[in-house]
Amino acid sequence: MKRIFNNIVVKFVIITLLFFLFTSPIVVLFGPFPNLKRAVVGAIMRSRHPQYITWLYNKDELNQILGTVTTTDTQKVFSFKLRTDPTLNLKKIETSRFVGYLLEIPNPTRVQVAMAEDINEKGDTTSNIAKKNNAVAAINGGGFYDPNGTGTGRLPYGFILHEGKYLLGQQVDDKEKVDFVGLTKSGNLIAGNYNKKQLSDLGAVEGLTFGPPLIINGEKVIKNGDGGWGISPRSAIGQKKDGTIMFLVIDGRQPGYSIGATLVDAQNMMYENGAYIAANLDGGSSTTLYYNGKVVNKPADLLGERMIPTAFIVK
Repeated sequence: MKRIFNNIVVKFVIITLLFFLFTSPIVVLFGPFPNLKRAVVGAIMRSRHPQYITWLYNKDELNQILGTVTTTDTQKVFSFKLRTDPTLNLKKIETSRFVGYLLEIPNPTRVQVAMAEDINEKGDTTSNIAKKNNAVAAINGGGFYDPNGTGTGRLPYGFILHEGKYLLGQQVDDKEKVDFVGLTKSGNLIAGNYNKKQLSDLGAVEGLTFGPPLIINGEKVIKNGDGGWGISPRSAIGQKKDGTIMFLVIDGRQPGYSIGATLVDAQNMMYENGAYIAANLDGGSSTTLYYNGKVVNKPADLLGERMIPTAFIVK
């Protein structure tokens, strides 16, 4: 009798687990839990396999779930006294939900864009891009097309601007606006939706395509919700009013260590550390901060650093 009872209990537990396994995705994606749905859908959309979620929702449905972040090109370029302080300051950020690192670069003219040697064939790791350019620090930069989910870091999109020349985007019409994050010759960080003429008028000499902006003219851009991109590893770049550039990374997808952050979390972290302007960079498995000869954070990819096309480096 005891054996029969034990068999019944075991079968009940197995059936319950199987039921939970097969129904939990339905509950998450179609159930009455909007915050959970937004976090999961946002994380999938920013992963290597966004096609899995686009099979279930059309564009309008995704926008309704995730929300949208509006961008602006009304940034006011401010002036500051350029400092030649060669020191960099790294600090660790720890909250109850995530762990991150913030690197401060007092002299903004030291920051440039660098890219993998053959971005049409494959990318490279953030640390290798830094080492090949004799950089003391680097953070991953823009996104890239990954149609087969191979994660090789090739085929970046939009603009890549370096030393005033377009390494990518030469054929883009001068009036076509593209999301842009970069720096002017005087060291001002700029972020928003710009065309080539506007970038030329601003004096942009370094930059790449990504976003959205998080802080413009000292004001937070995302005022409601969490930004709509879910919880994930995050990378961002910002600048204080004294010209100091900040590289921010927040680790994620690692339960027990750091689950990740929303766009609002990254925005708030930049704002609390004095950013007058800030923008989101490619996150997820790409999130990497290299400094003083080593990667200081813990990239989410099981294989370590992800292959990427571009990075912001510190010469």
